[in-house]
Amino acid sequence: MKFTLALIALAAVAQAATLVEVLTADAGSATLLTLVKSNAPVLTALSTFKGTLFAPTNEALAATVKAGFNASDLTALTQVLTYHAAPTVFTGKDFTGTAFLTTLQGNEVKAATNKENKIQISSAFGTPAANVVRSLEFDGGVVHVVDQTLIPPSNVVVTAKAANLTSLVDTIVAAGLADTTLTVDQLKQVLLLHVIPGIVHSTDIVKAKTLNGVATSNKDATLNISFDGTNVLATGPGNTAAAKVAVADVLADNVIVHVIDTVLLPKLGAAPAAATTLKATSGGVAVTAGVVAGIACRS
Repeated sequence: MKFTLALIALAAVAQAATLVEVLTADAGSATLLTLVKSNAPVLTALSTFKGTLFAPTNEALAATVKAGFNASDLTALTQVLTYHAAPTVFTGKDFTGTAFLTTLQGNEVKAATNKENKIQISSAFGTPAANVVRSLEFDGGVVHVVDQTLIPPSNVVVTAKAANLTSLVDTIVAAGLADTTLTVDQLKQVLLLHVIPGIVHSTDIVKAKTLNGVATSNKDATLNISFDGTNVLATGPGNTAAAKVAVADVLADNVIVHVIDTVLLPKLGAAPAAATTLKATSGGVAVTAGVVAGIACRS
């Protein structure tokens, strides 16, 4: 009996359809298959691909082209197509919560369950979350058909502008801090305190509960990060109160952004008398109202 079951299992594996065969059989993926076949390197990569493919419906891809995407631009097409493929099998079965999958394009997509316990996939900031409408197995993993095209994240400055984080953009480009005067070096130390080398997701913080002495790009200062049961909090050496994460896990190009409600501060010594100082305009980062982003960059 065991021998017979083993033969049946082996036969099932042998008969499992390839990824291209699965897409060919799914009428709703016809446009995706056409685009894949128009891009020889992507077609070759997918012929031996093992993992998870997010397959936009025909309607989703048509809407993307109508919105201005040029499918004949092979460089852009390659970026978009490879962003839909993650070399990790994510079946979605019994899944709840949040997960991040690194794609062949290099950036992550975010999978999360909504209030109806349905799986949604998030990509670049400002694009609609994609709903998984059906799932199809192939010999190397699973295809999740989704109702939106996943768009690779833009760089952090473009993402900040899209998120209306104008204070962050002003600071990165040129500005200072409101209601205080900083030297150029002090401003640099403030900005570098907001950058953590290596990706830290909100889920990592929630799981750990407390992360003390987290290294930042400011070599002289670290952050204490914690989860209090409701909010993710971050404190710099010069903060008297913790910054609260207002929006977590915003995807940018090779960066993840956590929007916080207070500027993180190192210990700032007195400015030298002859030092060049910066005085903020109204467009700068306000220490009191401080909407900035804590940025964790990939190493």
